[in-house]
Amino acid sequence: MARSSGRLDAARKAYREALEAARAQPTPEAWARLLAAGKELSAAEDLRSRSRRGRRPEPRAPEGGAEVADHIEGIE
Repeated sequence: MARSSGRLDAARKAYREALEAARAQPTPEAWARLLAAGKELSAAEDLRSRSRRGRRPEPRAPEGGAEVADHIEGIE
C-alpha cells in the first residue's frame, strides 16, 4: 500500500471532524467549515493522483491539418 502524505492525512482528519460537527450542530458556520475541508481534501487527493507525466497535456494533431497541407501545395 502506498504511503499517504501528511497533507492528505491532515485533510482527511479535518474533513471527518468538520463532518461530525456539522452533523451534531448543523449551523451555517459548520457547513462552511465542512465545505472548506472538502475542498482541501479534494485538492490533496488530486495532487497525489497526478504523476509527473500526468501533468503534461497529450499532444494533439492540429485540426484540419491535411486540408491546410493541400491548400499550401496548391499555391505553388
